[in-house]
Amino acid sequence: MTRFALTAITLATALILPLAVAAQTAGLLSRENRVELPPLTLASGSAVAAAPLVLKSGTYYILQIESDGSAELALEGSGFFRAVWVNEIVINDIEIRPLGIDSLEFDDEGKAEISFIAIKPGSYELRVPGSSGDSQRVGITIE
Repeated sequence: MTRFALTAITLATALILPLAVAAQTAGLLSRENRVELPPLTLASGSAVAAAPLVLKSGTYYILQIESDGSAELALEGSGFFRAVWVNEIVINDIEIRPLGIDSLEFDDEGKAEISFIAIKPGSYELRVPGSSGDSQRVGITIE
């Protein structure tokens, strides 16, 4: 093989290899792995969610929680939050990267966005503390 041929092969490998590696290593946080969930609503007398959520372990999710300010309301779910890895919580364009979370409380109207990766399969819930009605909770299954 000539020196020119070896140089051409080396150059082609140097150009193609990074593209092949990048295509194979998209990662858990990549756009291709993201799913936006239907928003949850905190409002006096309204259901938190239209339907239970079914998630897939290893998928990256974005969840909006919206409060209309009609009452001081919270969502708690320590079991759920222990079954996921929370990437960040965004409130008023402030990004929070917590080590753990138990609940979110809204004293007024506003929105929070939680991005997370579902990890541990099982059945969980997020619910309004102190409530007993089915409409004040959302069932979450991680498969």
